[in-house]
Amino acid sequence: MSRQPNRSISPQGLSRSIRSFAETFGSAASVAAAIESGRRPSGADLKRLGIDPTAFAGVRVF
Repeated sequence: MSRQPNRSISPQGLSRSIRSFAETFGSAASVAAAIESGRRPSGADLKRLGIDPTAFAGVRVF
């Protein structure tokens, strides 16, 4: 019988993953709130979401 590789995640890796998820979710919420209120989202939040802030500046938001 072959052994399965150990695929457990370390406590540090789990903490890092949760923190990354929370930061990404927070950025998404921040960008959505900015757009809804007619403000320009922060460049840092856009970058965290993989959106080029310069390219986003050319997008017309209603």
